This record gives sequence, structure tokens and C-alpha cells, in this order.
Amino acid sequence: MGSVRLEHITKIFPPNVVAVNDINFKVKDGEFFVLLGPSGCGKTTTLRIIAGLEKPTKGRIYIDEEDVTELPPRKRDVAMVFQTWALYPHMKVYDNIAFPLKLRKMPKDVINKKVKEVAKLLRIENLLDRYPKQLSGGQQQRVALARALVRNPKVWLMDEPLSNLDALLRVQMRAELKKLQKELKITTIYVTHDQVEAMTMADRIAVMNMGRIEQIGTPHEVYHNPRTKFVGGFIGSPPMNFIRMIFTSENGKFVLKGENFTIKLPDELGNIINSEIGEGGEVDLGIRPEHIYVSSAEEKDTIPVTVYVVEPLGTETIINVKMDDSIVKIKVPKEIDLMPGSKIWIKFDMDRIHVFDRKTGKAVI
Repeated sequence: MGSVRLEHITKIFPPNVVAVNDINFKVKDGEFFVLLGPSGCGKTTTLRIIAGLEKPTKGRIYIDEEDVTELPPRKRDVAMVFQTWALYPHMKVYDNIAFPLKLRKMPKDVINKKVKEVAKLLRIENLLDRYPKQLSGGQQQRVALARALVRNPKVWLMDEPLSNLDALLRVQMRAELKKLQKELKITTIYVTHDQVEAMTMADRIAVMNMGRIEQIGTPHEVYHNPRTKFVGGFIGSPPMNFIRMIFTSENGKFVLKGENFTIKLPDELGNIINSEIGEGGEVDLGIRPEHIYVSSAEEKDTIPVTVYVVEPLGTETIINVKMDDSIVKIKVPKEIDLMPGSKIWIKFDMDRIHVFDRKTGKAVI
């Protein structure tokens, strides 16, 4: 199929809006690569630049190591699926799928064979004689995918293609789309603001913020080893907790000190933070909700807290407690009967804590 490489891509819209700021990455042949970030972070603009729908202000785009920066969309051999499926309402499903092949003036028998093959692949062969208005949202999405696949492009570009589906159908389509991509081994670049979607589908994720890439890595890497506070807070449901603290020492030992509690640090951890930040440094302690342990009685190194709100979710419970000025969420993998105002004791998994420099937002550990 095709690899995709972006070198120093910048896009500035008039008068001086920097939508994409010096983006660099390479998508490997057959990879499912996700651009993830909040609205306005530049992910869709990046996708449109790859497609040729936007011209970069600076930088180069390579597909299969061929410089396509100056080529029009039709010569890049990419296919794009949009958030709105953009089916032609006056055409039947067959003609919607066949349209890109007809533009290339392929023989009718070749078109017929390809349309039926891709329709069977996406299980819509019984819908070929219907109009888009006669289809459900999920069926329309399959038609849009079929139209993108029918000409066997080098690269599949998707801009939030599942966001208009209801929650249950979105989960089903997520699994089917991932399975289809793996079967076809087609290079895919997928834009979404939904971190669950990104985590479940991607081989690698590029987390974007304000036009820049904060981190590129596997779902495991961006979840367990976020390089910035933004990545730690954007990935995860519920997201990572952050608590404002001061790095200092007490009785010859390094500690993280809050207003009303202190966390003792293992020597190795303390030495790393000391070399990066120094004593008195302001940091944000990051800890994921599932890495906080709860006890109904005081134990060694536990911190007393008061329950603020309890969120029962059936198989698990989210306990909200207040620590200094922060509301900290704790994920307990069971049902638990607690009332607001109850006193509990918590303890952090010290192997799973993250420390971020408050000035730069970058991870220290």
C-alpha cells in the first residue's frame, strides 16, 4: 500500500492563525495511525493537507517516499471518509460506490465486479438498489467506506467517521472498522477527539494540542508514560488526577508536600526529581484513578480524606474525594457503599505516580 511522511508541516490561515505548527511524523505501510486531540488542535487540517485539500504554508508531504506536496488530490492515490458521509442523494448505493471508478473511465464490467466485491466485504450487497435516504446511519457509513475502498487507494484518510452514529452502533462499527483495516492491510490515518476510540483502534497515536504534536506512541505508551501533563490529562476515562505540590525534603528524605498532606518518595525517585527540578520546585503530581488504593481504616503511609461524591457504575465505582484544592477521582473495581462525608484512607501506588514540572508541563518521571 503506502507509507506517509510529513516533514515540518506548518499551516497558517489569514490573518495569522497558526493551525498546524511544525508537524513531523511517519506512518508505516499498513499502519492504523490516529491523530487525537481536542477541537481546534489542528488534526483535521493535518488530514486535509495529506489529502491535498489544503496546501501547507511550509513543509513537504511524501506518500511512498514520493513528494506529493504540489500534486492535486486526484493524483495522490488517497481516499477520504468524512464526518458527514457526503453520499449523493439522487444516486443509488451502487452508483455512489461506483462514482470514483466512473470518473477514472474504467470499463463497466470492471466497475461492476469491484462494486460487488467491496459491497460484499462490507455486507451491503443487498442495499445496492436503494437510495441513501432509505438507509440507516450505520448503513450510510458502510456505503461511504465502500466508496473510499473501491478503487484500492494507497492511503485511507478518515475524519471522525463514526461521530454521527449512536453510542451502541459506534462501538460496533469501531470493532468492524479495525478488523477490516487489518484484513486489507491498508495504511490508515484516522482523526478523532474520542480518546476511547483512539485507544481501542490505533497501532500508534499522535496526541495533538494547539497545532503541535505532544507525543507519538502506542496506546500503552501514551497511557502509561505520558510525556506532558496535557497527554496525561487527555488520555484516560476518568482522566489522570493532578495535585499541586512542592518537591522538598524532610529529615533527610525527599517528599512531595501538599497543603494538608505529605507523600514520602523512594530514594531513587527523589534523586531523579531533584536532578531535574531541585528542592522547592513546584510540580503537579499525576496519578490515575485506578492507581489509588482505598482503606476503611488507617494504615502505614495512608492519607485521610473525606468522600465528596460517589459515582456507581455497576461493575466499578468512582469515588470523588477532596485533597487540598483538588477533586481526586478513585476507581474501585467493585460496587462499594459509601456516603458523601464518609472518612476513608487512601494510598498511592508509588510505582505508578507521574510528576510534571508545573512551569513547562513536561514529565519529570
